[in-house]
Amino acid sequence: MIRAALAVAVALWATAAVPQTQDQPERASISLDQARVLARQALHAGDFELARQIAMGLVQADETDAYAYGILAAAHSRMNNPKLARAAVRLSYRHGDSPGAKFGAARTAASIAYQQERPTLSQAWLRIAAAHADSDKQKNLLALDYRNVRAANPLSFNLTVSVAPSDNVNNGTDNVLEVINGTYTQGLFGGATRALSGVVGVVDARLRYRLARDKTSQTNATARIYTRQIDLSASAKAAAPFVSNSDFASTFAEAGLEHQFAAGKEGNSVTLSGAVGASWSGGSRSYDFGKLSVRRGIRLSPADRLSFSGTAEKRFSTRSSLRDVDVFTLGTHYSHRRDNGDRVNLGLTVQDVSGAFTNADYRTASVRASYAFGKQVGPVKITTGVTFGYTDYDTYVLVSPVAGGREDQSLYGDVSFFFADYDFAGFAPTVQVRTGRRSSNVNRFEIGETTISLGIQSKF
Repeated sequence: MIRAALAVAVALWATAAVPQTQDQPERASISLDQARVLARQALHAGDFELARQIAMGLVQADETDAYAYGILAAAHSRMNNPKLARAAVRLSYRHGDSPGAKFGAARTAASIAYQQERPTLSQAWLRIAAAHADSDKQKNLLALDYRNVRAANPLSFNLTVSVAPSDNVNNGTDNVLEVINGTYTQGLFGGATRALSGVVGVVDARLRYRLARDKTSQTNATARIYTRQIDLSASAKAAAPFVSNSDFASTFAEAGLEHQFAAGKEGNSVTLSGAVGASWSGGSRSYDFGKLSVRRGIRLSPADRLSFSGTAEKRFSTRSSLRDVDVFTLGTHYSHRRDNGDRVNLGLTVQDVSGAFTNADYRTASVRASYAFGKQVGPVKITTGVTFGYTDYDTYVLVSPVAGGREDQSLYGDVSFFFADYDFAGFAPTVQVRTGRRSSNVNRFEIGETTISLGIQSKF
């Protein structure tokens, strides 16, 4: 039946565009909707050339027919003509006259890109489709598609961006008079060492490319760049006129390799990794580094996971070899998912930093606990956390050695809000409020800070 109607469908543009006269022979004709049905049936039957010809007739009748371009895209894709398929699907999206039409065109484009083994382009089209999704069903379909494409894509990219107004962008002290071990030293803190207000902007980009994978292991190339930039407020500039934004900025970049393999029971794994990189602070390069890490992940149950990690790092100062340091870090993390979807996380990190420079020799430990609520409260998903830290310097020198060294304690609390219902292209806004205080026997290191961070986060 489809084949018998082909001639009529291909001629549709002529019968639609040119009025018949008495001198012209009578022509058989079908409606545009009937032609679209025939094209779809041909496509589903595997007769891609027929579907293409019918769609071309529809396009000649109406150059803005988004549905016809969609049929053309699918037909060209299955006829191994990726260039024409991509061109047709772009036209289908461009001429879509409703959110539903644009959603369908973008999802088709994602499917075509995936079939052509272009997963990164497929993910981009799925993001575009998400901008036009107007129902939970469509959003859930996209989330599933995105997870499948991401798993197949050897390239993964994660970007975190935040802007945070803060009352202490420079980790400055709240104090005016210098006190050490409870004794006033007759010292005064200048503007640059006092807490300065402003805005902190952070960009954290991570790249991973899968080099090899089999049933039990995977090897990746990795890269990361992190930058923290400062915009001092007018009051901060007045309080410290001789400092600039760049004095408190920092950046580091690294590139490395990681190899993950299964070890023991199902769900257990070991990850070995190494990286080299460099760090900049105050506008200049401060040190280069190399590090090796190992991580052991253990699946205790479907709801419980435990991990142990260790890192050895060597930092090479660009100023003097006397400032080179060795950093050893050990950590453990426990995660539990409750029956109601809530998640509890506990983590402990200890670190030993040693070097020839006296003030670069210390030990630190931190404990963090967080609780993520599985159910939304209105449009918001909420996560809360608390972090306690301790740092000990056996020997610390200012103008002269500090009796008993230096000890710092810190306590910070935070709450994060993820506005999942207010997304665009699968990205939704986040707000985090963090506040806390660090105390010390050397009061120039006593600080208080409250920060409100505004950012975006992917729902997929």
